[in-house]
Amino acid sequence: MYIKSRTRSNRGEVLRGGPERRTMEKGSFLARIYPYVIAVLGLGALVVVGVQHGPIWSPTVLLLATIAILAEWMVVRLPQGNSTTMSFVAVLLALLIRRDDAATAWDQVVQATEVIVAGSLVGYGVLRRQRPGRVIFYVGQYALVSLIAGAVFVLVSETVSPWGVRTFHLPAVVAYTFTYSLLSTILVWPRNRIIVTAVEERFPKTDPLVAFLLAPLPLLIYYLYGLRQFSFPALLMGLVPLFAVLAAFRLYINIDTAYGEVRTLYRISQGFMAALSQEETVQVVARGIANSLDQLVSCDQCLVYSYNPEANEFVLVIDDESGLAPPVILSGEGVLGQVISSVQGRIVNDISLAEGRSPAEERWPRHTALLIVPLLAESDLVGLLVLVRHKRPFNAENFRLISILANQAGIVLKNAQLYERSQQLAETDRQLGLMNQTAFRQRAQRTLGRVQLTQHRAALLLADIDDFRVVNNTYGHQVGDLVLQGVAQVLKESTADGNLVARYGGEEFVALLPGADEAQAQEVAERIRSAVEKYVFTTDQGAEVRATISVGIAVFPDDARDVSGLIKKADRAAYLAKRMGKNRICLYEDRTSRAAEE
Repeated sequence: MYIKSRTRSNRGEVLRGGPERRTMEKGSFLARIYPYVIAVLGLGALVVVGVQHGPIWSPTVLLLATIAILAEWMVVRLPQGNSTTMSFVAVLLALLIRRDDAATAWDQVVQATEVIVAGSLVGYGVLRRQRPGRVIFYVGQYALVSLIAGAVFVLVSETVSPWGVRTFHLPAVVAYTFTYSLLSTILVWPRNRIIVTAVEERFPKTDPLVAFLLAPLPLLIYYLYGLRQFSFPALLMGLVPLFAVLAAFRLYINIDTAYGEVRTLYRISQGFMAALSQEETVQVVARGIANSLDQLVSCDQCLVYSYNPEANEFVLVIDDESGLAPPVILSGEGVLGQVISSVQGRIVNDISLAEGRSPAEERWPRHTALLIVPLLAESDLVGLLVLVRHKRPFNAENFRLISILANQAGIVLKNAQLYERSQQLAETDRQLGLMNQTAFRQRAQRTLGRVQLTQHRAALLLADIDDFRVVNNTYGHQVGDLVLQGVAQVLKESTADGNLVARYGGEEFVALLPGADEAQAQEVAERIRSAVEKYVFTTDQGAEVRATISVGIAVFPDDARDVSGLIKKADRAAYLAKRMGKNRICLYEDRTSRAAEE
């Protein structure tokens, strides 16, 4: 039995931009209002400066605005979800151009601001079809960046010598470039950190390195224009090859990034396909999934939860070295449980700010980021994948890559679950829910190997129901089955979790107690014998039936050094117990062997 997903492809809808879920819950007040504060400050400053200096539009400014629009539209996507823009070329040219000899430095700043505002509004907002809220923030932050950098430009141009360059004020240009790119990075970074949905892309930024690499081109164009060697429109034509190179560079970056992703995805996918043809346990498959996905998206931990239909819970099946992850998840409880109930992946970039955390999730420290993806096999929810980072957020690109492989990982996990289930059925006595003889021998031999390495001891108990044939003949096989089930229940309740309990055959049961010596084995055997003796079996007719057992004990390595030897010796001891009057316990000794043979 598996949990059915509520929609045909909830995760597919997330990737295509369907119903969006919050991936960072309402945290601090500043985090909620930050985008609006930046937008209001930037657009407000633009209005104030516009009122003081008025709009400055000319054919040259319009041409530069068109270049900025193209540059903002042709955003270059970088690995790990980052992106950059080349609009700074047009902005810097607009800053350098003087409309006439009467134009002030602030007029130049207004021109540059008009160019970037037009570029971000039309190129990024309209042509890239962004949501209004994102457009307002993006335009506002660039207006604020341009005006603050412009103020630095005016201040430096009035207080610092031009360093020998007559065509333009080089120190002011350097100060403007540095301030512009630095502020662009600083203002965008908090907004990218509080990404609101799992499918929202990061905002582009003007990286300082990119800005200083691009700056020589507009400076050269303006320098040549200042020498009157070429007309300004002719010089701007030199930007055509630049945009051709930019387009080629953008294409190369996208192809190279996509190629690397596809190659990694293919390699991981091949590993998943190979796992389908292998009979592996859930834990082995989970480790393989975690190791594979860590190659695709780096993380501090990759946790895999497997669905347990008997308890209707999701159990952590991979080692948690930190000890902070919840060992069990219930649907609807906590952040992870909400993902299970909704069957929709999400990103939580600070679990300490998430609403509805479970007590187990509160153990994660502040700034712990989670990327949570449900694992589906067709329409069945078979597990949950949780990537963990400390003080490093996830982004939409990480979510996209992990989601691509989630379906395959879900199929591999379900295959392992079915294999384990078939193994359990093959190793279990269906009537009593205990291991059968074959499974017991295999596991007991491995257990004895571990005991031998640690130089410890172990004891094997063999319990035989007294006069079981009489019970069957007197009350019928249904009552005999009831007695078998009762004895099996007593054995399970009277032994520790690390012990092996099995039905050996007919009315015989065996139990292996690792680490137990003779005295401890006798104590456990007496507890079992006494509990069976007190157990009352009631028939359908209301008759009360009681049963007793005879228990033989053999100790490793004193009596035997393998499972077969221990079973043989314990069986002889149990036989002696029956000959001595039944309902008793006997240790194997030399005299046991002689008595059994007589």
